[in-house]
Amino acid sequence: MPKLLVGDALRASARKLPDKTAFIFKDRRIDFKTFEERVNRLANGLLAKGYQPGDHVAVLAFNCIEYFEILFALAKTGMVAAPVNFRFVGPEIEYLVNHSDSRLLIYESAFRDAVSGCRTNFDRVGSEDYIVFGGEGDPGDTDYETLLAESSPDDPAVEVEETDTWYIGYTSGTTGRPKGALRSNRANILLAMNMPYFSEETVNLMIMPIFHSNSIWFGLIGAYYGATTYIYPSGGFNPRELLEIIEREKITFSSMVPTMYSLILMVEDKDRFDTGSLEIILCSSAPLMTQTKEAILTFFKTAELYEGYGATETGGVTTLRPKDQWRKVRSCGKASSFCRIKILDADGKECKPGQVGELFAVSPGMFEGYYKNPEANAKAFRGEYASVGDMAMMDEEGFYYIVDRKHDMIISGGENIYPTEIDDLLAKHPKVQQVAVVGVPDTKWGEAVKAVIVPAAGAEVTEQEIIAYCKENLAGYKCPKSVDFWEALPLNPMGKILKREIRSKYWQDREVKI
Repeated sequence: MPKLLVGDALRASARKLPDKTAFIFKDRRIDFKTFEERVNRLANGLLAKGYQPGDHVAVLAFNCIEYFEILFALAKTGMVAAPVNFRFVGPEIEYLVNHSDSRLLIYESAFRDAVSGCRTNFDRVGSEDYIVFGGEGDPGDTDYETLLAESSPDDPAVEVEETDTWYIGYTSGTTGRPKGALRSNRANILLAMNMPYFSEETVNLMIMPIFHSNSIWFGLIGAYYGATTYIYPSGGFNPRELLEIIEREKITFSSMVPTMYSLILMVEDKDRFDTGSLEIILCSSAPLMTQTKEAILTFFKTAELYEGYGATETGGVTTLRPKDQWRKVRSCGKASSFCRIKILDADGKECKPGQVGELFAVSPGMFEGYYKNPEANAKAFRGEYASVGDMAMMDEEGFYYIVDRKHDMIISGGENIYPTEIDDLLAKHPKVQQVAVVGVPDTKWGEAVKAVIVPAAGAEVTEQEIIAYCKENLAGYKCPKSVDFWEALPLNPMGKILKREIRSKYWQDREVKI
């Protein structure tokens, strides 16, 4: 039986379609043969520098072709990638690099200052354990292109097992610290194999940041099928530019979050762009409002719309197919191929159709557990089934509906944000007596982060002061977009803040209440 290896997916396409364009980024295009040669050079360069299979490597970069070169090179050497959210600030970067036990950091030169400020606080990354690309790094850092030029283009002779971890996907944690989901070669290849609407003819527009599992998956899926992947640059979503790319590159597939679709639909002259090449569009990561869905189907006339539910931990779990879009408007679909789902009540018993419980799933793309976090593993798993804390119900026809979150996660523009981290930070502010961070409705982002604060006795504090304090300590997307000041917060008999009551004041008369 052949092993299910990420490296083999690239090997196969490079042999079969050597001259076909693998990736496009801005004005740069690279075919499969050239791409694999660069991957091999990097892999051999890492091995020559003394790094070994099983070593963990942190990666900090914007979207670019080099990011996928790094991911595939690590796959071929049996090393483990730890992608870092490029929005993170110093303490967040330090936590992820240290928690992942990374002994090497590969970074884009745009992050030179951020990396310089963290160097003395890394546990295992030594002074010579830095590789930089896209420009200059600190003195002594290895230059990426020089390393490739000095290394062999031959396939590295490294024995990799399909159960070996390819990357650690860090997801927001309910305790405020990101949790590292271990994802093996096998899990990711099975996820790619379970993607029926990809082929050699697919031209995939990949928009989300590559540190997200969504983009890692679709980059791998493109390589697995020999498709072409257009990498959208980081640093701001321009819907008009996106329409230009779809028309110019004859894009056939793209995965987007609801906010992206909403912004496209707001482009005044959108009808002048030819989107007729689009065959399939996917919406995931957050609920899609019915009004937005109707507008999507009206504008993208040639494309079939799919919706899905999944997570870094579970891979894709449900699929709502085009034929059911109007019949099951609020549903996230039925269980995807080879996936099994259970809805369990508080006692661990399976719920009947129509009853709300916690969604547990097992899928071909399942993760292997959280890195160095047995407590989180114990909470997530019920036997082979795992949950990320979403509450759902199933109807009589087997369609699933996400109705709530067991925890207080906010989804803003497709980013998962857990308020606990922000609560803990604001609780340390000397002018804050009590705080509750919640998600509130936002036309553009789906949800926006709001801090509801009871000021300390006699304190005068402003919204601007609170937001500025957060920006000094947190990635920008986690910071409150607004602050309300209340005289008191609702509490239960035990003194716990009732966030559901706070949220309900902002979600009244909304189609989706989360």
